Amino acid sequence: MDGPFVLGVDIGGSKVAIAAVTPDGQILARASMPTQAERGFDDGVHRILSLADQVMAQAQRPRRALQAIGVGCPGPLDPAQGIIDNPYTLPTWEKVDILQPLRSHLGVPAALENDADAAAMGENWLGTGQGARSVVMVTVGTGIGGAWIIDGQIYRGAGGAHPEMGHQCIDPSGPPCYCGIRGCWESLASGSAIAASAREQMPDRALELSGAAAVIALARAGHPAAQEVIARAAQAMALGIFTLVNLYVPDVVVLGGGVMDAYDLFEPAIRHVIERDTMAPTDRIAIRKASLGNDAGILGAARIALSLPHH
Repeated sequence: MDGPFVLGVDIGGSKVAIAAVTPDGQILARASMPTQAERGFDDGVHRILSLADQVMAQAQRPRRALQAIGVGCPGPLDPAQGIIDNPYTLPTWEKVDILQPLRSHLGVPAALENDADAAAMGENWLGTGQGARSVVMVTVGTGIGGAWIIDGQIYRGAGGAHPEMGHQCIDPSGPPCYCGIRGCWESLASGSAIAASAREQMPDRALELSGAAAVIALARAGHPAAQEVIARAAQAMALGIFTLVNLYVPDVVVLGGGVMDAYDLFEPAIRHVIERDTMAPTDRIAIRKASLGNDAGILGAARIALSLPHH
């Protein structure tokens, strides 16, 4: 086989995944490795290039068939310049150019986008938001991120800035957040917020409640305090979605990220709040769980690569 393909790269705080993807979204080969950002950017780039070579070898297509490469990465970053400046999730990766070494090594165009934008592009292309004109995706993991895709294009703010949906204020008397206000969406409904709230409610079990997954498991097992924590997070989740529905009136709201693996626990509160919305045409707005899982970012990065002009 020698048909064209692109590389999609999904850089996360803990791992980097790369896939060779055909223009119709078929994954030919994939591989991943620990990010280990603290080892330095130069080391990271060297290992990313090696992983890209490995994936292309597994894909069994000639190097000349590679059209472009797309990269999704947690921000802050500058997509236009290809600069990552993220000491928070990627220590040592400050003001570094990820695209130049990729272009030079692979000899093809390359693009960088925020990881939330990449995931939203993936879901709009091949997942829950497939075919929809306007898609808002919310990713609920350690934090809360989001992206808005209109007519297949990523919405960008002033100077190309990325919207921070997770930092809308839900409860002004809520916990303080690093964003500068109290009670933002992320501080009430993210995985970190759920775990922190559970540790406060159940100090005797604080050690085992290091992440949201443990709280969700306790809630499913019928533990009243854990169920109360999840109920409060679900209410905050619902209020955040209520605001997005009224702000953007999208065709689809796609809910992804690790916490939304437990969407069934959040859905009743979301439905209850959205059904009370008298302003937006909620009968025409779908609210659904993301369907691509961990592949959303890698497929979205590939979709971004496919949109680049190539030889």
